[in-house]
Amino acid sequence: MGLWVALGACAIALQFPWAQRLEGQAQTILLRLRGPVTPPDSIVILAIDEESFAQGEFYQSDPEQFSHLEPLQAWPWQRSAYAIAIEKLMDAGAQAVALDILLVDPSVYGWEDDDRLQAVLNEYGDRVVLATSYDRAVTAAGVLTQQLQPLYDPASFNLGFINVPVDVDQRIRHLPDATLANLAQAAGQTTEPISFAAATLNAAGIPFPEPKGNQIHFYGPANTFPQVSFWNVLESDNWEIHLANGTFQDKLVLIGPTAPSLQDIKLTPTSEAMPGVELHGHTVATLMEDRAIAPLLPPGPGQGVAIGIVLGGIALGLGYGMTRPLIRPLGFAGAALLWGGMAYGLLVQADIQIPVTIPMAVLGMGGMGYTAAGALRDRMEQQLVRRTLERYVSPPVVAEILDQPRDYNHLIGGKRLPAAVLFSDIRGFSNLSFHLPAEQLVNLLNTYLDAMVKAILAHRGTIDKFIGDAVMAEFGSPVSQGAKADMLNAIRAGLAMRRSLTHLREKLKAAGNPPLFHGIGISYGDVIAGNIGSEQRMEYTVIGDTVNVASRIESLTKRLGTDFLITVAAYELVQNDIQVIDMGCHRLAGREAEETQVYSVVGFDDGDQQLYEQVHTDLRQHLGFTASVVPTSEPVS
Repeated sequence: MGLWVALGACAIALQFPWAQRLEGQAQTILLRLRGPVTPPDSIVILAIDEESFAQGEFYQSDPEQFSHLEPLQAWPWQRSAYAIAIEKLMDAGAQAVALDILLVDPSVYGWEDDDRLQAVLNEYGDRVVLATSYDRAVTAAGVLTQQLQPLYDPASFNLGFINVPVDVDQRIRHLPDATLANLAQAAGQTTEPISFAAATLNAAGIPFPEPKGNQIHFYGPANTFPQVSFWNVLESDNWEIHLANGTFQDKLVLIGPTAPSLQDIKLTPTSEAMPGVELHGHTVATLMEDRAIAPLLPPGPGQGVAIGIVLGGIALGLGYGMTRPLIRPLGFAGAALLWGGMAYGLLVQADIQIPVTIPMAVLGMGGMGYTAAGALRDRMEQQLVRRTLERYVSPPVVAEILDQPRDYNHLIGGKRLPAAVLFSDIRGFSNLSFHLPAEQLVNLLNTYLDAMVKAILAHRGTIDKFIGDAVMAEFGSPVSQGAKADMLNAIRAGLAMRRSLTHLREKLKAAGNPPLFHGIGISYGDVIAGNIGSEQRMEYTVIGDTVNVASRIESLTKRLGTDFLITVAAYELVQNDIQVIDMGCHRLAGREAEETQVYSVVGFDDGDQQLYEQVHTDLRQHLGFTASVVPTSEPVS
């Protein structure tokens, strides 16, 4: 997440073109979601449109009937058309008239045509704005920047520059002041150029403050401002209607081309085809209502650092505050949407812009990154669980644990649960360790333990620990199949250990090694299970009285001359399934205040009984028991 935040902050700070393009597209989306808003009603566009162009055909078809349309007979129109329009608009009460057409060459209709317009400018020019522009041309000496000046007396009108800045995505968003200043410097001019919009407001005598931002407030798409077709000014009937309706009374009238054939079409955030004169209308309205859009922070390194800090704080809060795998990506998605909503609210309600696309992308990628990292962490945690548990339990049990919707800490955290605890110990191991060489002893012990572990794991047992030659295991921890099933698994494991040791004993005899016998004790009851140890070494184990009893009755097997004992609590769970011999009640070390009844396990069927008798005959001989010591009661079913 930190990497995404750093990359996003750098992109914002360094203002890469692709980043500007993305942010421009985001602003376009936000403005279009907002929809049109009511513009000031003091701006009217007198449109040089296709309908006005068509009037020339009427004049050409009948010059006498349509003599009033003579100035529109062909493009470019006669300058007298503009003179008539300015004169009539002023008489109609217009505050100012701004002509968005470059009149830099003499009229093709003769000097009298230009004189007609000059006469009107002499009378009304203080409230008239003519367009001027900086033109850039590539020459052998380099790029030449020069101003295109109207050919009329400069003292008779106001001058307004129509140059507009174009962003990297070819859309126009910014006020022209900075661009005009750069062009004036390139042209070698020292006077400050005035934009077409500012000149219009100055001509109308409308004061406006220094813009608080540098972007145009677009009130809507094309046709947001009311438009009147130019030819209506020349046609007397239509003109009378406009006079009666006060169409131009106290208005700022912008005259300019809207016909697509004149190719004065601009890309803006709210329109794919906005006539240039309408663009100036939005600029005029922006200045007049002081609604220029301003960035919350100036673009550059400061903005990048500030946004990076905010995004980092959000990421840390969500990353540490939402730990559930499904909730965290939803939190990041919600934060991204909230950021977009905040950007929308600031833009629409306060004319303030903040970066949108990159912060939302950072939060979105952060959510995906956290999700991927969480999945990877869960996978690693699962592998840790698997590696940890495979040391203790069989692969099927491991798979069952991993399929459960629990985390690692839940599985190995301390908890109380019922379980069957098994202890097993080799009889006479101390004597063996004294007589056998170390290497042979270790090999013998490993062979024995391998056989015992396989028997335990085959019946869903959990290997708890090895204590020298002793084995401790439990059934029902960490996953239980139910009290009876766990106890039956423990019995089956004990019987499998008996069978495995019988086969191993025959192999040891054939190889000239001493025979091995063992004792097994199983008790059933509550245990405390968990990962216990120090920071340097931890192990999953169970503790409690049930564990102590299992250890004690395993030791009791030697005194009673049997190999497999269980407690009465264990027997009561499986008494209808196995055969046992009642070995009576005995006092156990540490539990002298009460006697514990134990049973010697014979098995499940006749095959187990035959093995039981064989093992016990061999065991009695090995231990030197006399016949009178071994219980002679029949197995209990």
